[in-house]
Amino acid sequence: MRRYVWRGGFVECDVPDGPLDVADSWRHSNGRTNGLHLHLARFSRVAGRLPEGYVDRLMSLLHEGELFPRIALSQGQLLLDVRSAPSPRSSTALTYAQASDPRTRPEVKGPDFAAFGAYRSRYQVEGTDDAVIVNKDGSMLETTTGALVMWDGDALCVSDGVRLPSVTLHQVVARAETLGLPVVRRRLTPELAAAHPLWFLNSVHGISPVRELHVGDTVITPPAHPCFDEWHDWWWGGFTVEWPGY
Repeated sequence: MRRYVWRGGFVECDVPDGPLDVADSWRHSNGRTNGLHLHLARFSRVAGRLPEGYVDRLMSLLHEGELFPRIALSQGQLLLDVRSAPSPRSSTALTYAQASDPRTRPEVKGPDFAAFGAYRSRYQVEGTDDAVIVNKDGSMLETTTGALVMWDGDALCVSDGVRLPSVTLHQVVARAETLGLPVVRRRLTPELAAAHPLWFLNSVHGISPVRELHVGDTVITPPAHPCFDEWHDWWWGGFTVEWPGY
């Protein structure tokens, strides 16, 4: 990993980790991105307007390889971590634990990263990829690293609770609406997952079907969605050379 701090330009540095006011990250594939303008807009809503030249210089550092960059505002400093991207998951296994919500600012990405790490360490079952954040009523809100959606026939079901405004979820909802498919807010429960396709969404793995949901000693296997391959190919086909005007 290489870390940079913004000082009228990006300067490589060794700034230690500190509390994050806001952060954002995305897959950067050999200079191509998917929805970068949405990530930058979400970041700017909390961090404020990005400095002149910020995006141009950011892009110049990210032109080669499979990367997973993270931008952050921490203690008044704009930071950039240039990290290698993990291989995309073809499917996802999740742990469901009826535990206290670790989030303090659920609609802002970044401030709760440390709490999420502790949550995973405490509750995530070995062999699973992430842990679900559960509402007081037992419904699934999201995971510590991604959004969740469920399908009920042709209807795309999203959580009716408070959650991060996920860029990948936004893209999936927009496509469903374009296709004329209903989008409904509802409680997403493990019981429903036993009979309905459940997808994990984020900007590094794209659309990943949940193959297992571990609930105590029970392992729920959500059914496959008949059009998953079409959705998968649509999202991965959305990578282009973007140059957002910020």
